[in-house]
Amino acid sequence: MFRRIIKYSEKHFGLFGKLAYITDRRIKPKILTIKILAAIVFIHIASLGSLHGFSQSKVASKLPSISTIARVADKVDIDSIRDVGAHVYKVARAKKMLAPYLGQWTAIIDGHELTVSQYCKCSQCKKRKRKVKNGIKYEYYHSFTAFILAGGKHSFVLDIEPILPGESEVTSSYRLIERVCKNYPKAFKILIGDALYLNEKIFKLLESHHKKTIAVLKEERRQLFEEANKLSLLTEPKIYTEGKTTYRIWDHTISGCWDGYGKDVRVIVSEETTTKKIHAKDGKGWQEKTEVSNWMWVTNLLDDSMGDLKNTVKICHSRWQIENKCFNETANTWKADHIYRHSANAIITFLLLLFICVNIFNIFLARNIKDVKVKTKIYLINIIKAEFLTLKRLPPLVPVPI
Repeated sequence: MFRRIIKYSEKHFGLFGKLAYITDRRIKPKILTIKILAAIVFIHIASLGSLHGFSQSKVASKLPSISTIARVADKVDIDSIRDVGAHVYKVARAKKMLAPYLGQWTAIIDGHELTVSQYCKCSQCKKRKRKVKNGIKYEYYHSFTAFILAGGKHSFVLDIEPILPGESEVTSSYRLIERVCKNYPKAFKILIGDALYLNEKIFKLLESHHKKTIAVLKEERRQLFEEANKLSLLTEPKIYTEGKTTYRIWDHTISGCWDGYGKDVRVIVSEETTTKKIHAKDGKGWQEKTEVSNWMWVTNLLDDSMGDLKNTVKICHSRWQIENKCFNETANTWKADHIYRHSANAIITFLLLLFICVNIFNIFLARNIKDVKVKTKIYLINIIKAEFLTLKRLPPLVPVPI
């Protein structure tokens, strides 16, 4: 299965042919950069999770050493890796390997904390205080902003941007949005973010690229928040039930309550009541538990192009895909939180290559696996990992001998 996915990535995406054009900052390299990048791709595809795990494989002796891989990853040209990711997206979109989510090409943006340590640090680490029993200790960590496309079966990661020391997530996301709109001009029509992205600069930046924005509304925006609540008391909601959840939805167009933006916005209010069965306190039976959650979203998409309110609320809730299908899944399944080399360039290099591999893997699983025995991603990943660890000879697919 390892040989099969490597062959698939080269046949359909020309992955290694594109990686062969990437260079690094070494003056007189004795080992070609493609050999380093191929080794990193093998580590990610096999979900080894560490350079030490890679060194235990039988083919490790035929590839660069783990110290060389770590050292060169600190000098690789990151923008060239981003170009490879853009190429994979363009091929996938052209071959209809990707589909819009609920009829809309929807993107999601959010920040993620990568690693925390009290001892390991570099010049690009962010620092914060933490109270402990004996006083105060400092924690050092890296974080980044991710930009993904929402999907039905799987998401697709377009790009990431580090959050540098001393700057906010919004500052990082502003750079990321500008780059994604330049490199992926037709990839999405709507961008969804949390309450941090209810920011006039973000809304106006996306408008300049003919994109629309959806952001979570919380009490911090008191004018909009209070106006939406007042209007909800004066109008009747649309009520419907889906599964075990009953929805009460209000849709308001509000003017003059966001001075920084200066335009009309649409506020969608959703009150969601879910009834669940839980074990009774006496342990002898079941009892029903009712949970109520309230959501508000602000958008500058004033027409009904997202469909009816039922479809619109689903699109607004798709923001959780970046947590579930991107951050949590890659951390738990692909060891994305592991630091292969503690330096800013190496961390982003490994992450960008990981997301390229995960994107290809998800497409490979959805379109190429017909075996009914392969029911989960974990099962397929374990098959690939087992084959790689027992592999005695590498597949001759890389455009240079390795």
